[in-house]
Amino acid sequence: MKKHPQGRLARRIAAVGGLALVLAAGASHAACSVNIGVLLALTGSMAEIGQDNLRSAQLAVKDVNAAGGVGGCTIKPIVADTETEPSVAVNQAKSLIDLRGVRVIFGSNSSGTTIAELRSVTAPSKVLLVSPSAASTSFTELAKKGYTKGLFYRGVMSVGGEGPVVAYVARHMAGWKHVSIVYVNNAFGVTYAKETIKAFEAMGGKARLIPYNSDQPDYQSIVTDALRDKPQALVLLAHPKGGQAILRDWLQAGGPQHVLLADSVATENFVEKSGGKLLDGGWTVKDAAVKTPWYELYRKNFEMAYKRTPHIPYDTNSYDAMAITLLAMDQAGTQDAHKIFAAAREITAPGGLIVHPTPAGFKAALAAIAQGKKIHYVGVTGALSIDQYGDVSNPVVIGRVKGGKLDYYKTLGVDEVDSIVKHHKL
Repeated sequence: MKKHPQGRLARRIAAVGGLALVLAAGASHAACSVNIGVLLALTGSMAEIGQDNLRSAQLAVKDVNAAGGVGGCTIKPIVADTETEPSVAVNQAKSLIDLRGVRVIFGSNSSGTTIAELRSVTAPSKVLLVSPSAASTSFTELAKKGYTKGLFYRGVMSVGGEGPVVAYVARHMAGWKHVSIVYVNNAFGVTYAKETIKAFEAMGGKARLIPYNSDQPDYQSIVTDALRDKPQALVLLAHPKGGQAILRDWLQAGGPQHVLLADSVATENFVEKSGGKLLDGGWTVKDAAVKTPWYELYRKNFEMAYKRTPHIPYDTNSYDAMAITLLAMDQAGTQDAHKIFAAAREITAPGGLIVHPTPAGFKAALAAIAQGKKIHYVGVTGALSIDQYGDVSNPVVIGRVKGGKLDYYKTLGVDEVDSIVKHHKL
């Protein structure tokens, strides 16, 4: 068992140099805290998502701190706003590292800002970057070329994996042969659409790609283009801003009520604002929490803390990504980014003591780590694993719209998702 865990972490962190360690005198031994940067879109086009992702990340910090903290030290999140702008994200990341001394940054929640942070700031500074939701395939390509330097992982599956799953649901579960795929024209949407249409056509379907910009003043031309060759259905790969207007215009223009909402628009909040019961029979595909007792506990704790229900995309991914990072920091016993990355991969791999996202689970996990035992974190989103490129495999939840609300339909487990991707990805 640990003796004076604060001293253990303090010695190891001090050895790395330049880190945010705050020490204050305690009754029996030094009390300590360790800063972690949290850089999310709190304003701008991704603000709705970023704000609730922040709430979930802070909830994970609260639960781990309640279990004893990291190495006996309290984790202190230092929060900054990307404003959903890559240039702002870069400046904020530099500030967190240079002025606040963080060696781990959690964020951001969009692919464009995260790529900018990674390439310009965190990788050159040897700082670990953990995104709860950046899903572009660009990160995999960067990792394979050595640009991420083994200092990036995410809490959500790449669209390189999710695209074939969306195609599978549209072609084989919904039974559509001809669709229009409308996607947001950014790092996330471009790669998502490319992977989806490639897999859909490989399955014998026909599709057209129609891009849109999230800051367009009007979306009627997008809908007109999407309806041009009379598709059976709309596959929407969008962000809430813009996506809502597109779907409303689609329905008003007489477009088919057959829709598939993927990823960040696969939420009950989006359905309510975009069409409600007019979307009945529609499909949703997203990385989401498997219905487990741990999700229910997370939901209740979220509602108790924030007086609202978690309904934004990636809330659960954000909780799990932060929890994994904090447990990995404890196991590494240092803020050395490469060691934390290795620890994150180890604690999400099968084997060892299974721990769940509860204060009691975190307490058991920290005790096991202190004894040199292996743990396997199975979180709110279920079991997931991180590969050498920082990519994640996780369950995918399929839903249907019923009575204007989202209704759970089916969960595709990690093995089933991997099988779909392997079989259909060209």
